[in-house]
This record gives sequence, structure tokens and C-alpha cells, in this order.
Amino acid sequence: MNYNDSYIDLLIQRCLNRTATAEERKVLLHVLKYTDNEHIEAKIVAAFQQEQIRLEPSDSVWIAIARQIAQETPITPIRRNSVVLQFVMYAAAVLVFLMIPLYFFRDALPPAITELNLVREVNEILKDNTPEATSEEFAEEIQLLLSQDRSVNLLGQDSALLANAEKSIHITRSDNQISYTLEDSTSQLMAGTTVYHTIKVPYGKRFSVRLIDGTTVLLNSGTSLRYPINTPHEDMDLYLSGEAYFDVAKSQNRKFNVHVLGNRLKKEHIVQVLGTQFNIKAFGNDKQSVTTLYEGSIQVSGLVDIPVRLEPSKQITVDQHYAISVADLQQSSAWRNNVFYFKNTPVDEACLELERWYGIKVTYNRSKENKRLLAQISRNKSLKEVLDMLAQTYDVKYEFRGKEVILTD
Repeated sequence: MNYNDSYIDLLIQRCLNRTATAEERKVLLHVLKYTDNEHIEAKIVAAFQQEQIRLEPSDSVWIAIARQIAQETPITPIRRNSVVLQFVMYAAAVLVFLMIPLYFFRDALPPAITELNLVREVNEILKDNTPEATSEEFAEEIQLLLSQDRSVNLLGQDSALLANAEKSIHITRSDNQISYTLEDSTSQLMAGTTVYHTIKVPYGKRFSVRLIDGTTVLLNSGTSLRYPINTPHEDMDLYLSGEAYFDVAKSQNRKFNVHVLGNRLKKEHIVQVLGTQFNIKAFGNDKQSVTTLYEGSIQVSGLVDIPVRLEPSKQITVDQHYAISVADLQQSSAWRNNVFYFKNTPVDEACLELERWYGIKVTYNRSKENKRLLAQISRNKSLKEVLDMLAQTYDVKYEFRGKEVILTD
């Protein structure tokens, strides 16, 4: 169903003024959930972005809200990953959206309460249900998940126990790398199903893994990789979320497959190789995944009926479709060379790079268009030094709020 601009404006205003009827709240919720109209989405953000206070309720809160709504009107549950829910990051969008549950949390709201006070009240209501500021991405440790539900902090003292952690497999740690080898030439590998390990590298750190077949994988910050440890001469299937550079050991008569996870924005696919060097960037919150080939040959399956082949110095970009183009090798290798490489990069994308490297939340609240950056900056610089450079060059203001940095035009 389509609604004109004036009616949307009226619904928004009545929700902000707390005068909306149950039916009007239902209509606005329906619009928020299902609109594909970018103009309406922009209108909502423009109307409510001024408060600029972040609030991210936990999934349990969203479920409770959906249940309360369903009791009053038969609406399908709120889709937690919908585009519109991204706007809930803004306080005033929270005001609009949570006007519905607030009617259930309290019988009535004092008529003189201001929008800002309402935001504070929402914070108090959701205080016990709000996720901790730290998550796996912002953790301090590099976690290695072993077989039988065991785990090791690779930065802690318990990493000394790695050597005998798995039967017939010797695991050694040196500097920022772990390596897998057979204990000796006569060792018998673990029989039966393939045994997997998973390594999780948080924001602000990098790590390298030398697999049992001799392949080396360099993991960027904010990356998770699941890989087999007992199949050196058989097909190997790895599962990547994040960014990694692969130097695959050459081997005949076996396949090396990297499964790139997908979501509603981009297709899941498999990068298949025999022996080559390539980079995959596939973070969960990126709109696209990008695979760049340096040497050798790879093919990508799962996108169309037949595998798509890629030549050296080319890259394949995947969302709901795919495109092959000439690769900017300097850009794709910048993270390995300890450099931020911004080439016509939107500020909000640059914020993700800073967030992953410095391990602190970075948010860009733009007033108009999304500015684009052109810069090469050493990752050895402090976050404040980088922000100062951006502020001086692109007229961007910033401020630290606890464990978060807010950028504004």
C-alpha cells in the first residue's frame, strides 16, 4: 500500500507528540517494516536524526516488543535485520519505533516530558537488556576453538598447551602465527570425520595460521576462519567471515575450497583453488564481498550455473549479483602493508576500517552527502592522529564518547 508524503509526515509528528492512535501506530510500523521507498527512508532519518543518541536493544527486547504488538494487532514479527531497523540506531527513530512498546510499559506518559527525557526513559527501561559494549569483535583475546568444545586464548599463558592439544598433530605458536604439523612421519592421523579448528581475531589485531598442508593464511582484524586440521592430502573446506590473504600450497588431485558466507545483501559462494595467492574481503557488515587474485587461477561457484573463472590481477565483487573488474592490488594489499588506503572511499566505509583496526566503535553522522576520502595513512599512527588528519583535510569533526568516536560534518 502506498502513502503520500503528507500522511507520513502526519504519522511521524503524531508519534513524536504521543497523540497517535493505535491504528496510526500500526500503519507507521507497517511503513517502517516494508517500505522500499528510499525517499521515505530518508525522510524518517532526516526527521529524527537530530537527537543522535545510539541505542541498540538486545534481541530479547525486540522479541518482547513484537509479542506486545501482536497482542494488540495481528502483525508478523519484526524482522531484526531489516533495513529500517538500522535507523533505530538513532534516538529519535527509537522514539518513533518504541512509542508502541512504551504504551505497554506504562499506562500513560506525563504530557510535559520532552523527547530527550523520553530517550533517557527508554534507556532506563532497556538498561538490563542492552548488550555489553564488548563483543567477540571487540574482545581482547585471539580465541582458538579446538575439538571437543575446548578453547585457548592465543595471547595468554594457556597457549603453551597447544603442542599436545590434538592427537598426532603438533601445534606451535611463534609471534603472531600458529602452525600445524604431523608429530612425525610415522604418525597416524585421527581417523573418521574431519576435525575442525576455528580462530577468531578481534578488532585491533591480526594473526596468521599455517595449515596442515602448508597453506598460510593471514587474518585481518575482525575475522573468523574455520579450517580442517587432519586432511593434509585431501579436499579442504574452509569457512571465512572477515578478510584474509591466502597463499595456498600447491597440491595435485585435491581441492581447496573457501566458503564465503552470505546474508540478505550478498550471495554465499565458494572460492576454489589448486595453488595460488588471493585475498578475500567478506565482513558480515559489508554490502559486498571482494575476492582479488594475485597469482595462479581460481574459480567461484554458487553464483551461477557454472563456475566463474578469475585471472590474475582481476577481482570479483559479489552482492546479489557479481562483477569482474581489474583489481587495484595496492588497495587490496594495503592492510597487509600496514596502511589505510582510501581511494574515493565513503567516510562511513572508512569508519569501518578504523573500527576494525583500533577496536573502538566509530560512527559517522553525516548531515548531507557522504563525503569520500582520498588518502594513504600508516596504521602505526594513533587513532587520534588519523582523526586529526581527516578533520584538517575534509572538515570532519570528531569527539570521543566513552568507547565510541562520533564523526560529524
